[in-house]
Amino acid sequence: MAQVKLPAALTAASWDKQKSALAKAAKAPATKLPDELKELAKLNGAVDWDEFDAGNYDSEGEIAAVTGELDKAVGGPIKALLAQLQAVEKSATSFETEAKKDKAFPKEPLTAVAAIVKAAKEHRDEVNASVEAAKKALKAKGDKLAAEQKKAGTGGPPPKLVAMAKSRLLSTIGLMVKPGGAPKTVRFMIVQGKKTTGLALAYAVGPAQEKLLKGLLPGEAPYKVLKDPKAQVVWENKSLTFVSDKLSGTILKKIQLWLKKQFKLNLKMRVRKSNGQVEEGDGGEDIPDDLLKQAASAGSGLTTAEVSKRRADMADDIKKGLAGPAQAQIKTLYASITELIKAGKADEADEALDEMEALLHADDGGGNDTLDEETDEAEGEETSASGGKPVRHPVQEEDEANESETEEKPGAAFTKRMAAMGAAIKAGLAGPEKARIKLGLEKITELTGKSKFADAGKVLDAIQALLGKDGGAAPTTTSNGGGQGAAQALDEWKTRRAAAVTSLKAVATQVASAKHASSAKAIIELQAVIKNLTEAPSTVQQVKELERWLKDDDVVTDVCELAEDIRTPLLGALGKLRDAIAA
Repeated sequence: MAQVKLPAALTAASWDKQKSALAKAAKAPATKLPDELKELAKLNGAVDWDEFDAGNYDSEGEIAAVTGELDKAVGGPIKALLAQLQAVEKSATSFETEAKKDKAFPKEPLTAVAAIVKAAKEHRDEVNASVEAAKKALKAKGDKLAAEQKKAGTGGPPPKLVAMAKSRLLSTIGLMVKPGGAPKTVRFMIVQGKKTTGLALAYAVGPAQEKLLKGLLPGEAPYKVLKDPKAQVVWENKSLTFVSDKLSGTILKKIQLWLKKQFKLNLKMRVRKSNGQVEEGDGGEDIPDDLLKQAASAGSGLTTAEVSKRRADMADDIKKGLAGPAQAQIKTLYASITELIKAGKADEADEALDEMEALLHADDGGGNDTLDEETDEAEGEETSASGGKPVRHPVQEEDEANESETEEKPGAAFTKRMAAMGAAIKAGLAGPEKARIKLGLEKITELTGKSKFADAGKVLDAIQALLGKDGGAAPTTTSNGGGQGAAQALDEWKTRRAAAVTSLKAVATQVASAKHASSAKAIIELQAVIKNLTEAPSTVQQVKELERWLKDDDVVTDVCELAEDIRTPLLGALGKLRDAIAA
């Protein structure tokens, strides 16, 4: 669908034209309109309406995924856009009211603010109408695809998509099987639907692999997505080996079942943890050399015209990326893609586009869902001796009956706490910590959109620590809901510190085994952070110094990027400890 363009009356450039007229006024009313119009343009441009165009998608899985993205946008960037439109309308109305008190006030600015008020209302209506139109179109397309599949008597994914996915998977495995392994580190992405769990392998995993896998699992929404940027996939002991701390043998067994059903592949698979522990999947077979050679020569069937169109569709994102931190890599990839298209190598060009797309969307925060590890229905449910029907245990039935209640409680408690802290957060956004608080609120929006209320609570702990002792309602992540004594607060700090130290030591082990040129420096940074995490701070001053160090130290920032976010949970515990000591 076409981008919902911002009316000319709502641009900062339009308001700037009133400067000369405003200069003639005896006293022009103070207004934030210039800044608010600039922010409006930024928020309007942040919504990519083309992403929600049903015409861009050809499978139920894709439609379901995009519908989910639209729902998230409605609660995030679109909501922010609508709120900003209201703010602009309010400021323009206020300016108009004050200016009219001066009977000699120039007419041009009054005409301009009247146009702003009118345009803001109309644009708000247009945005809401576009959301509804997108929802209806996506539903209609989804219903149409479902009807077509039902009529065809198959609920499976498009054959072309299956062929391309199998070719890509086997080609990547073929590179790993060769002596010396793949020329670059191979990453993985897992998408889990209601019934099945799919796998993609690539040098860089991102939106392309997620779209592919969801297309291979039609009608299985809602989906869960897992990728591990610290992991790699290697060919080891004649098995596809995932070097990752996020996977389990149970998940591998689910993937193995899917590979057998979808691609007729019976692969040996296992996961190796950073501590050396190995979990095996189900037994598999060696991959015949002729199958790997066949995959390498078969190709996906893509044409250079299709790849060129995909690159053109990514033009806006590429332009932004060329002004970002990954500009050198993107520039190199773009040149490579151009040469590959000219050479007629559509598959290689498309895979390079996958890498570029992963770079362009590296900060999307996605791919961290917790996958379900229950055994598959086909092999995990007990059957009766007579009819072979699944046996439903009373405890299981009770759990399912109370499932919705269990899921609602964390969200309700978190929402209540956010509301109680509303005034304090608003005040904090006008204070010295406004940048960090704003980042925290953005992270909370992302986490609550994925129903990760426990993680959102930890971020809220950190925000409360930034707000100070009067930071609104007490944290509710502990069992007593706040008001804890110094001893209990110190115990929580020690627990979170121990978890952080364990995580950092595990990363140090991984870094050491990698034997990279920068390994020594990274290990020193990790050890420095561990050393500075005081085990039992006993005074308010000690706690404040720890908080200041965690917030501002560059080494801590580097470690958080290298390993995981240890800063947020530690700041949350320190905030509680500071308040308890000072009480």
